[in-house]
Amino acid sequence: MKLSKIGIIGVPYNVSSFGSGTDKSPEALRKTGIVDALKKISVKVDDLGDLETELPFTNINNPKLRNPEQVVVLCRTLATRIQSAVEDGYFPFVIGGDDSVLMGIIEGSKRALGDRIGLIYMDAHGDFNVPETTPSGTIGGMDVAITAGRGARELVEMFDYFPILHEENIVLCGVRDLDEMEKMALTESKVRVYTRKALKTLGVEQTVKNMLRDLQHVCDKVFLHVDIDVLDASVISAQALTVPDGLSSKEFQKTLQMLMESDRLCGISLMMFDAAKDHDGKEARKLVKLVTHALRG
Repeated sequence: MKLSKIGIIGVPYNVSSFGSGTDKSPEALRKTGIVDALKKISVKVDDLGDLETELPFTNINNPKLRNPEQVVVLCRTLATRIQSAVEDGYFPFVIGGDDSVLMGIIEGSKRALGDRIGLIYMDAHGDFNVPETTPSGTIGGMDVAITAGRGARELVEMFDYFPILHEENIVLCGVRDLDEMEKMALTESKVRVYTRKALKTLGVEQTVKNMLRDLQHVCDKVFLHVDIDVLDASVISAQALTVPDGLSSKEFQKTLQMLMESDRLCGISLMMFDAAKDHDGKEARKLVKLVTHALRG
């Protein structure tokens, strides 16, 4: 698959992952050359700039649901931006920011491409908690559940319908840190989960084939969401929440290459790079190289 027109969208916000520098990620990745690196992949690459919106005041009064009003505004704004980019012929490449914007990314993709959208969600965590099960209250740990129609009503119904995606349209990959109640919910759901252990057992090639097979009957296009903590810290250390035994660079790159070659990808989001842990830009340069080399094949 050759991408003919990539549109880079920055999301310089951190509305649910407290104490991290993910809001500085778009600036850091641009400074270390992500635009020029993507130009080696695509005939046309346009930096569509950063998402800008006026957010309501921070609200962390509910320890089980922190900052929902900001998440809703940000997701609604991003959905419009994604829709516009896709309708203009762009392959959206989203850099940010924290995982809580997932709902806006998927909604915008659906508006432009129709309902038959699938999601491959690469993350060390399941992000399938709800307010009743969350240990932290951060919506970045609930976004997959919200997308699937589970959780607080003001989030689940932020686009006036639910679910944003049916559970069978969602696949998790690289998961290795699940809360017990979250694990139970995923087991009882129709979300397909390929844990880190399963990926090691099956190998990357078979795992990717299985993921695409799982989705082929319910969707035509697939959006890839990457939280960089799916990677081992020895690959990229500037992670907001590090979990041991992540994917190697070879495993990650092979996964991206195969998904690209499937001709089903409709966009990529690269999230949760913690620029506050990367004072000299070394980790940002490594991440740009890792991703763009994989996409180049």
